[in-house]
Amino acid sequence: MVQSNQVKNIMTVDVEEAFHRNDMVLSAKQRLRLSGRVVEQTQRLISLLRAKQQGATFFVLGEVAARYPDLVHMIVKNKFELALHGYGHRLVYEQKEHAFRREISRAKTMLEKIGGMKVIGFRAPSWSITAKSLWALRVLAEMGFKYDSSILPAKVNLGGMYYSNPLIHRRLEADIIEIPPSVVNVWGIHLPFSGGLYLRMLPYAFIRSCIRKLNKKGMRAVIYLHPWEMDSDLPRLPLGIKGRFALYHNINTVRRKVEQLLKDFSFISIREVL
Repeated sequence: MVQSNQVKNIMTVDVEEAFHRNDMVLSAKQRLRLSGRVVEQTQRLISLLRAKQQGATFFVLGEVAARYPDLVHMIVKNKFELALHGYGHRLVYEQKEHAFRREISRAKTMLEKIGGMKVIGFRAPSWSITAKSLWALRVLAEMGFKYDSSILPAKVNLGGMYYSNPLIHRRLEADIIEIPPSVVNVWGIHLPFSGGLYLRMLPYAFIRSCIRKLNKKGMRAVIYLHPWEMDSDLPRLPLGIKGRFALYHNINTVRRKVEQLLKDFSFISIREVL
């Protein structure tokens, strides 16, 4: 049972389809096989959160919001925070500033109209605000975003900034607060543990230990989930070794781990923290 005096951690959800991963190239036929499953899996996650009376921030991809507006309504109706995950899951550092501004402005306006609430948070796909795309923070601040959650303080496949501050902080580049996903220092190395493939790979006991270590210091853990990783029936595609690992490795363990997280810890949205 969660204790009322525990540190309240932050739960975040990236609302996207499995085919939106940036580290693989899929054919139109393969993308179609993986599409249309985000609604059911997001509903499942919302039900788990509601059953445990837990809060969360949902970073919704613009493409998903446009196709499934009722999913956005469901998030808002259940009193979760609505935030933006970009429009088409494009890597920020591969875009020009003017194109990024245009796309995010379009997506923000659309999401606010569908959800009927102001959107103040942003998360870039695949942690793609890096040292070469920090200009994006200024653009976000100018567009009215109050916080960003795009900078992973570790080096990963497509993004991350290893030497970035691993704690919640205000950025020097713009008037915006950064909410980084949590990492743990292991033998002097920043190790991500708080979501995605790391949540699937690492034993739950290790993840729980990392969160408790942060909480004992009075710090909040920032967890991130993808609804498609709750989908143990995700269609199996004939992919190479890397593709199979990225999509399917330990996917059958995620629901159990999420249920245990919600049992062991308290979670709220980023908006509540700010």
